[in-house]
Amino acid sequence: MRRILPLLLTCVLAAPAAAQVADSAQAADSMHAAGSGVVEDSARERAPADTNPAVLPAGPEPPAARWRTSWFPYLTGGANDSPLLIFHVRHWQPAEYEARTTYTAALNADAGIAPAGSRFVAASFKAPGRWEDWRVSALALAERQSRYGYFGLGNNTAYDRDAVGDDDPFLYRLRRTRYRASVEVTRRLRGPLRVAALADYTHAHFTSLPGPSVFVNDVPSGELGQDDVSGRVALVYDTRDNEYNTHQGLLLEAGTQVGSGGDGYTRQYAILRGYLTVREGTVLAARIAGSGMGGTPSLDARFALPGWEREVPVLGGEYSHRGLDYGRLTGRGTLFGNFEVRHDLLALGDLGAITLLAFLDVGRVFEGENFRLTTEDMKVGGGGGIGIRVLRSSIFVLNYGRGPDGGNWSAGSGWMF
Repeated sequence: MRRILPLLLTCVLAAPAAAQVADSAQAADSMHAAGSGVVEDSARERAPADTNPAVLPAGPEPPAARWRTSWFPYLTGGANDSPLLIFHVRHWQPAEYEARTTYTAALNADAGIAPAGSRFVAASFKAPGRWEDWRVSALALAERQSRYGYFGLGNNTAYDRDAVGDDDPFLYRLRRTRYRASVEVTRRLRGPLRVAALADYTHAHFTSLPGPSVFVNDVPSGELGQDDVSGRVALVYDTRDNEYNTHQGLLLEAGTQVGSGGDGYTRQYAILRGYLTVREGTVLAARIAGSGMGGTPSLDARFALPGWEREVPVLGGEYSHRGLDYGRLTGRGTLFGNFEVRHDLLALGDLGAITLLAFLDVGRVFEGENFRLTTEDMKVGGGGGIGIRVLRSSIFVLNYGRGPDGGNWSAGSGWMF
């Protein structure tokens, strides 16, 4: 299916007209509000000198932007099953033009399907600017990933590309079915410092596919069902200039998680991100993440890092290591870094941009050993890609990376981080 991925580049050029209309209306609303402020200030300047400004009638508050609905289909990458066709419906309220987010709140519904049978339905609510000093994020998800990667546990698991053929196509694959519900509430403490609390429930069911597989070697029954109720608290330091297409600033988070999966586990983690504009249209971006787990975590908990407002699948794929398949490395702990140069080949301001990427991804996992800061046994991958930004609403990215297992195509919605 990876041969299909280059076709995504042409598919994403079909920008959703509904989103374009919504963003254009958002800009118009913001410009109208700004114009109203200019008129009011000019009127005050023309007031007679003996007029007491304290008793001048207050001007009307600018009206809040109206809620609107957008809907469109689009293509993106799946977990070793691509392309993933998604139909997206969004009911949302635009934010002020100068705000760090493009919307104050949004209710989203998504459904997707991929060629080998992967599919999902999801509903989410995000409110980054609806209430002062507070933000809320909620998710309900049901998904089946028919070709998720499983290569065993640990950093030195083997991969023999020649062993995968018509007779044994699923040697390193399994089916993962998940039902997940989560709610996260964030409170601003002071300046850019926030505290975030997450409550999460996940039911995961892993099933082997026909033929020999590494999963059956580790789980002879070929089936594994797990429930996990978890809570996480994190401190977040956020100085980004904006959240949808960051050019400058830091996003630092560190947290602790307690979960019931397996026989119970704890996790401490940190994700550090930085962005720097070195010249107009060129951004350097870097991320370093580390996580260590105690107790006996579930397999599903090993596959994900509970980042602020977005889970990070580890280790492999377009959101953690573009030189590796989804699920390529799995362990109780993980340490990885991502480094990017993003250069706008064609910049059209708020209308969008075509951006070239060069990246380097490194990472490893820890199983049967304690997490530690090290450069030993890192799996290194590098490559390039192209990103297409449509107005201020959507970013589609196509990557090609080479890692220790060879070449790997990946596609995603939004920047990697």
